[in-house]
Amino acid sequence: MKTKIAQLKNRYQQYSVRERNLIKVGAAALCCAAVYYGGVVPLDTMIGRSQSTLNRQQETLRWMRDEIAKNHLQVQKLKINNPRSAVENSAHKINLTLSDVRQDGQSLSFAINRVNVYVLKNWLRQMNLATGVQLEKMNLTPVDHLSDVKADIQLSWKKSA
Repeated sequence: MKTKIAQLKNRYQQYSVRERNLIKVGAAALCCAAVYYGGVVPLDTMIGRSQSTLNRQQETLRWMRDEIAKNHLQVQKLKINNPRSAVENSAHKINLTLSDVRQDGQSLSFAINRVNVYVLKNWLRQMNLATGVQLEKMNLTPVDHLSDVKADIQLSWKKSA
């Protein structure tokens, strides 16, 4: 190996000054190309992908916030005169059996022994939209391995001034 290197050095020394300068310029161009294509291009690609991912995540976050604002904000204003009867009538219409019903001022507590969690969520949301009654507290206990639960619920409302 040392002999090959010595031969290359000897051959390089035999070149004219002009040829040596051309070899140096070519080697410098080759090094610059290696640095550019080996370092700068991959870093630029990584930055572009990261920015694209960040933009997608920000768009998803904006969409989620819009959905929350559009669908999940509770109505704050009471829309009916007798919230307790509205809750009981609505539960009766969708075959929910309310047990241990207690009203204390502007709150109503009750238990539902077995209900599908999605049916419960939709019912509570519809109750809020239709009457203005708000969910104050809710304790859910699984009843089976599917999506049925036992629910202890406390609703509240504020009379509009």
